[in-house]
Amino acid sequence: MSLRQLALLTLLAGAIAVAITACGGDGSTSGISAGDSPASLVGLTATAALPAPTSPVAIPNPTATATAVPTTPTVTPSPAATAMPDTAESALAGEDLRRAVTIPDLVDLARPSVVHIVTEVETSDPSEGPRPGGGVGTGFIISDDGYIVTNNHVVAGADRIVVTFPPPDAAAAEASDPEGPPRMGRRHLDHAVDAEIVGLDPQTDLAVIRIDAEGLRPLPLGSSADLRIGEVVVAIGHALDLPGGPTVTAGVVSSLGRVLTNIGPQRLTLSDLIQTDASINPGNSGGPLLNLYGEVVGVNSAGAGAAEGIGFAIAIDNAKLVIDALIEDGVVTRGFMGIRSATITPAIARQFDLPVNHGLYIQAITVGSGADQSDLEAGDIIVGINDESVADIGELGRILAKYGPGSTVTVWYLRTDVGDDPQRTEVTLGARPDR
Repeated sequence: MSLRQLALLTLLAGAIAVAITACGGDGSTSGISAGDSPASLVGLTATAALPAPTSPVAIPNPTATATAVPTTPTVTPSPAATAMPDTAESALAGEDLRRAVTIPDLVDLARPSVVHIVTEVETSDPSEGPRPGGGVGTGFIISDDGYIVTNNHVVAGADRIVVTFPPPDAAAAEASDPEGPPRMGRRHLDHAVDAEIVGLDPQTDLAVIRIDAEGLRPLPLGSSADLRIGEVVVAIGHALDLPGGPTVTAGVVSSLGRVLTNIGPQRLTLSDLIQTDASINPGNSGGPLLNLYGEVVGVNSAGAGAAEGIGFAIAIDNAKLVIDALIEDGVVTRGFMGIRSATITPAIARQFDLPVNHGLYIQAITVGSGADQSDLEAGDIIVGINDESVADIGELGRILAKYGPGSTVTVWYLRTDVGDDPQRTEVTLGARPDR
């Protein structure tokens, strides 16, 4: 390894993160805690979406074809949430036939599908012995057979999960039963059911749980790729565990493609996040971010405790693949390249005069892995997989989630002592070794 590569490796290893607080955090700027979950998140760093490279690297269309891991069919949107076309002519013309609704109408439609989640965890105190603990969060129904999406950090490690449906709207309840007693109280026990974990994916902070109940109203899943900066969005969740059902906040899409790094003890990276100024408070974790068509476009995950009007949601397009895999297999089986890498930032690119200001710097390669058997070397910069660009570690994980062990992918990389033109090599993915 050259002295230049050694200096770059040392700088990457010693980078200092600026912490912000995730959903349920205590608002400190020195770290992050998840008060709405049984598992704490530590050191959440916000990174703006990386700008286009100063010297754009074109990734040619590869001749190699990768075999994708099969996924389960995506949940069919509820027909009640999508307006029917007025005419066959408009449908044939390819017009957007969805109809936006007012926020109050949207809340009326979505509210029955947003659930309150309480977790119970048996903790041990040396002086008192076992004692109960846990946290709270939010989830939303995606199918009429009981599947619910939430955040991994809401339910991970829970010994028991209780899902509570929102209490009926007071006006609706009075209209249906004018002679009945007033509906009061913090929880309605007849609306609470136990849930089981279907699957967890810490890498994307997503989880799927399931309940045994009838008459469920699933929310339709939209497309985050259709979002525009400035578009109005609505967040629904059980903020601060307040009584009386879910809390509603509205705002706009402030930015797209945001990246959060150094999340939790595993120092994970979440990429392609939606930033919004709709308030996302403790307890909102796992709730839906909706567009005005009543479609889920994101899964609320984090709020900035050190700043106002900054919240983040996991883009639903990325979440769909994970949700399908969790329902089918209980886990997301990602292909394993066998590299240890760090994200190239614009500052690092300027300091070391790199040809790109994004990508993954390979710090080390696992002996015997697919990367070890390819042309990749420590010090190379990965800029693409197949026909997709790779800007950070989160994007690498998102792409590899599409390909299982045994798949072969084309990796595009730069080798600084060779030139600025991208090189290509084929990597056969393996299975991630047990940790």
